Amino acid sequence: MELFPPEIEIIRKRVKRLSLKVRAEDERIICTIPWFVTKADTLAFIEKNRPWIEKQKQKIRQLRSMHIHREPGSILYMGESYRVVTVPNATNPGIVNHEEKIIISSINVDDLSQRKEWYRLQAYEVLPPLIHESAKQHGFAFKKISIKHQKSKWGSCSIDGSLNFNIKMLLTPDYVIEYLIIHELAHTREFHHGDKFWQLVEECCPNYLEAEKYLRTIGRILEM
Repeated sequence: MELFPPEIEIIRKRVKRLSLKVRAEDERIICTIPWFVTKADTLAFIEKNRPWIEKQKQKIRQLRSMHIHREPGSILYMGESYRVVTVPNATNPGIVNHEEKIIISSINVDDLSQRKEWYRLQAYEVLPPLIHESAKQHGFAFKKISIKHQKSKWGSCSIDGSLNFNIKMLLTPDYVIEYLIIHELAHTREFHHGDKFWQLVEECCPNYLEAEKYLRTIGRILEM
Protein backbone atom coordinates (compact mmCIF):
# COMPACT_ATOMS: atom_id res chain seq x y z
CA MET A 1 0.00 0.00 0.00
CA GLU A 2 1.36 3.41 -1.01
CA LEU A 3 1.66 5.92 1.82
CA PHE A 4 1.40 9.62 0.99
CA PRO A 5 1.61 12.59 3.36
CA PRO A 6 -1.67 13.03 5.30
CA GLU A 7 -2.52 16.31 3.53
CA ILE A 8 -2.59 14.51 0.15
CA GLU A 9 -5.44 12.31 -1.05
CA ILE A 10 -4.70 10.13 -4.08
CA ILE A 11 -7.42 8.93 -6.44
CA ARG A 12 -6.37 6.37 -9.04
CA LYS A 13 -8.70 6.26 -12.03
CA ARG A 14 -8.75 5.41 -15.70
CA VAL A 15 -7.56 8.86 -16.79
CA LYS A 16 -4.91 10.01 -19.24
CA ARG A 17 -3.19 12.65 -17.13
CA LEU A 18 -2.62 13.81 -13.58
CA SER A 19 -4.82 16.52 -12.14
CA LEU A 20 -4.99 18.51 -8.92
CA LYS A 21 -7.54 20.32 -6.83
CA VAL A 22 -7.63 21.73 -3.32
CA ARG A 23 -10.71 20.75 -1.32
CA ALA A 24 -12.29 23.80 0.26
CA GLU A 25 -13.57 22.03 3.39
CA ASP A 26 -10.17 21.04 4.79
CA GLU A 27 -7.61 22.33 2.21
CA ARG A 28 -6.50 18.78 1.43
CA ILE A 29 -4.71 18.26 -1.88
CA ILE A 30 -6.71 15.89 -4.09
CA CYS A 31 -4.58 14.37 -6.84
CA THR A 32 -6.19 12.19 -9.50
CA ILE A 33 -3.72 9.99 -11.34
CA PRO A 34 -3.70 7.18 -13.93
CA TRP A 35 -3.18 3.65 -12.63
CA PHE A 36 0.37 3.36 -14.01
CA VAL A 37 1.84 6.54 -12.44
CA THR A 38 4.33 5.92 -9.64
CA LYS A 39 4.40 7.50 -6.21
CA ALA A 40 7.65 9.32 -7.04
CA ASP A 41 6.16 10.84 -10.21
CA THR A 42 3.03 11.83 -8.33
CA LEU A 43 4.96 13.63 -5.60
CA ALA A 44 7.11 15.35 -8.22
CA PHE A 45 3.95 16.53 -10.00
CA ILE A 46 2.54 17.91 -6.75
CA GLU A 47 5.77 19.74 -5.90
CA LYS A 48 5.96 21.19 -9.39
CA ASN A 49 2.48 22.63 -8.86
CA ARG A 50 3.10 23.75 -5.28
CA PRO A 51 2.82 27.50 -6.15
CA TRP A 52 -0.60 26.87 -7.72
CA ILE A 53 -1.67 24.83 -4.68
CA GLU A 54 -0.68 27.58 -2.25
CA LYS A 55 -2.50 30.14 -4.38
CA GLN A 56 -5.68 28.04 -4.24
CA LYS A 57 -5.38 27.70 -0.46
CA GLN A 58 -5.00 31.45 -0.15
CA LYS A 59 -8.15 31.99 -2.24
CA ILE A 60 -10.07 29.56 -0.04
CA ARG A 61 -8.96 31.37 3.12
CA GLN A 62 -9.91 34.75 1.66
CA LEU A 63 -13.35 33.45 0.72
CA ARG A 64 -13.80 31.90 4.15
CA SER A 65 -12.99 35.23 5.79
CA MET A 66 -15.69 36.89 3.65
CA HIS A 67 -18.27 34.21 4.42
CA ILE A 68 -21.07 34.93 6.88
CA HIS A 69 -20.74 32.02 9.24
CA ARG A 70 -23.77 30.35 10.75
CA GLU A 71 -24.48 31.94 14.11
CA PRO A 72 -25.65 29.80 17.05
CA GLY A 73 -29.42 29.37 16.96
CA SER A 74 -29.63 30.08 13.24
CA ILE A 75 -29.50 28.26 9.94
CA LEU A 76 -28.36 29.28 6.46
CA TYR A 77 -31.25 28.87 4.05
CA MET A 78 -31.48 30.09 0.45
CA GLY A 79 -28.52 32.39 0.93
CA GLU A 80 -29.80 34.09 4.09
CA SER A 81 -29.59 33.56 7.83
CA TYR A 82 -32.83 32.37 9.50
CA ARG A 83 -33.31 32.39 13.26
CA VAL A 84 -34.64 29.05 14.52
CA VAL A 85 -37.28 29.04 17.23
CA THR A 86 -37.27 25.58 18.80
CA VAL A 87 -40.70 24.32 19.85
CA PRO A 88 -40.60 20.72 21.17
CA ASN A 89 -43.99 19.72 19.73
CA ALA A 90 -43.45 21.43 16.37
CA THR A 91 -43.13 19.43 13.19
CA ASN A 92 -39.88 18.97 11.33
CA PRO A 93 -38.88 20.71 9.05
CA GLY A 94 -41.49 23.04 10.57
CA ILE A 95 -42.75 26.45 9.46
CA VAL A 96 -40.56 28.86 7.47
CA ASN A 97 -41.43 32.55 7.72
CA HIS A 98 -39.58 34.18 4.82
CA GLU A 99 -40.60 37.74 5.71
CA GLU A 100 -39.23 37.66 9.25
CA LYS A 101 -36.50 35.08 8.48
CA ILE A 102 -37.70 32.75 11.22
CA ILE A 103 -38.05 28.96 11.25
CA ILE A 104 -40.28 27.29 13.84
CA SER A 105 -39.20 23.68 14.26
CA SER A 106 -38.49 20.99 16.83
CA ILE A 107 -34.80 20.66 15.92
CA ASN A 108 -31.80 21.63 17.98
CA VAL A 109 -30.23 23.77 15.27
CA ASP A 110 -26.79 23.69 16.90
CA ASP A 111 -26.61 19.92 16.44
CA LEU A 112 -25.04 19.13 13.04
CA SER A 113 -26.89 15.83 12.56
CA GLN A 114 -30.23 17.53 13.26
CA ARG A 115 -29.38 20.38 10.88
CA LYS A 116 -28.57 17.88 8.14
CA GLU A 117 -31.88 16.10 8.73
CA TRP A 118 -33.71 19.44 8.59
CA TYR A 119 -32.09 20.24 5.24
CA ARG A 120 -32.96 16.77 3.93
CA LEU A 121 -36.64 17.08 4.85
CA GLN A 122 -36.83 20.66 3.60
CA ALA A 123 -35.16 19.73 0.31
CA TYR A 124 -37.73 17.02 -0.39
CA GLU A 125 -40.49 19.48 0.39
CA VAL A 126 -39.17 22.45 -1.58
CA LEU A 127 -37.12 21.20 -4.53
CA PRO A 128 -39.43 18.77 -6.41
CA PRO A 129 -42.13 21.43 -7.03
CA LEU A 130 -39.46 23.85 -8.28
CA ILE A 131 -38.01 21.20 -10.60
CA HIS A 132 -41.41 20.21 -12.00
CA GLU A 133 -42.37 23.86 -12.49
CA SER A 134 -39.12 24.65 -14.31
CA ALA A 135 -39.40 21.55 -16.50
CA LYS A 136 -42.96 22.47 -17.48
CA GLN A 137 -42.06 26.11 -18.14
CA HIS A 138 -39.16 25.26 -20.47
CA GLY A 139 -40.46 22.05 -22.00
CA PHE A 140 -38.09 19.53 -20.41
CA ALA A 141 -38.90 15.92 -19.59
CA PHE A 142 -37.09 13.79 -17.03
CA LYS A 143 -37.44 10.32 -15.52
CA LYS A 144 -37.10 10.81 -11.76
CA ILE A 145 -35.61 13.03 -9.05
CA SER A 146 -33.09 12.02 -6.39
CA ILE A 147 -32.01 14.41 -3.63
CA LYS A 148 -29.23 13.51 -1.21
CA HIS A 149 -26.14 14.70 0.65
CA GLN A 150 -23.13 14.76 -1.68
CA LYS A 151 -19.52 15.77 -1.05
CA SER A 152 -18.73 17.67 -4.22
CA LYS A 153 -21.24 17.62 -7.08
CA TRP A 154 -24.14 20.05 -6.98
CA GLY A 155 -26.15 17.86 -9.32
CA SER A 156 -26.04 15.40 -12.17
CA CYS A 157 -28.19 13.92 -14.90
CA SER A 158 -27.91 10.31 -16.01
CA ILE A 159 -28.25 9.18 -19.62
CA ASP A 160 -31.83 8.00 -18.95
CA GLY A 161 -32.92 11.44 -17.75
CA SER A 162 -32.76 10.78 -14.00
CA LEU A 163 -31.89 13.96 -12.08
CA ASN A 164 -29.72 14.03 -8.95
CA PHE A 165 -29.41 17.07 -6.71
CA ASN A 166 -27.28 17.91 -3.70
CA ILE A 167 -29.24 18.85 -0.57
CA LYS A 168 -26.57 21.50 0.04
CA MET A 169 -28.05 23.62 -2.75
CA LEU A 170 -30.64 24.80 -0.18
CA LEU A 171 -27.89 26.94 1.34
CA THR A 172 -27.52 28.95 -1.88
CA PRO A 173 -29.65 31.93 -3.01
CA ASP A 174 -32.79 31.27 -5.06
CA TYR A 175 -31.20 32.38 -8.34
CA VAL A 176 -28.45 29.78 -7.84
CA ILE A 177 -31.01 27.07 -7.08
CA GLU A 178 -32.84 28.04 -10.26
CA TYR A 179 -29.62 27.73 -12.27
CA LEU A 180 -28.69 24.36 -10.77
CA ILE A 181 -32.14 23.01 -11.70
CA ILE A 182 -31.92 24.41 -15.25
CA HIS A 183 -28.39 23.05 -15.64
CA GLU A 184 -29.45 19.48 -14.96
CA LEU A 185 -32.70 19.76 -16.92
CA ALA A 186 -30.72 21.02 -19.91
CA HIS A 187 -28.72 17.79 -19.83
CA THR A 188 -31.88 15.86 -20.65
CA ARG A 189 -31.73 17.51 -24.07
CA GLU A 190 -28.00 18.19 -24.50
CA PHE A 191 -26.04 15.63 -22.48
CA HIS A 192 -22.56 17.11 -22.91
CA HIS A 193 -21.23 20.58 -22.05
CA GLY A 194 -21.01 21.76 -25.63
CA ASP A 195 -22.02 25.06 -27.22
CA LYS A 196 -25.62 23.92 -27.70
CA PHE A 197 -25.88 23.01 -24.03
CA TRP A 198 -24.71 26.43 -22.83
CA GLN A 199 -26.94 28.21 -25.34
CA LEU A 200 -29.88 26.27 -23.96
CA VAL A 201 -28.91 27.11 -20.38
CA GLU A 202 -28.65 30.82 -21.23
CA GLU A 203 -32.05 30.80 -22.93
CA CYS A 204 -33.67 29.37 -19.81
CA CYS A 205 -31.50 31.14 -17.22
CA PRO A 206 -30.04 34.41 -18.61
CA ASN A 207 -28.10 35.20 -15.39
CA TYR A 208 -26.43 31.77 -15.20
CA LEU A 209 -22.92 33.27 -15.26
CA GLU A 210 -23.66 35.11 -12.02
CA ALA A 211 -24.78 31.83 -10.46
CA GLU A 212 -21.67 30.06 -11.78
CA LYS A 213 -19.49 32.73 -10.18
CA TYR A 214 -21.26 32.23 -6.83
CA LEU A 215 -20.70 28.47 -6.98
CA ARG A 216 -17.00 28.90 -7.84
CA THR A 217 -16.45 31.28 -4.92
CA ILE A 218 -18.86 31.28 -1.97
CA GLY A 219 -20.31 27.92 -2.99
CA ARG A 220 -16.97 26.22 -2.38
CA ILE A 221 -17.00 27.03 1.33
CA LEU A 222 -20.66 26.70 2.28
CA GLU A 223 -21.08 24.57 5.37
CA MET A 224 -24.19 23.14 6.95
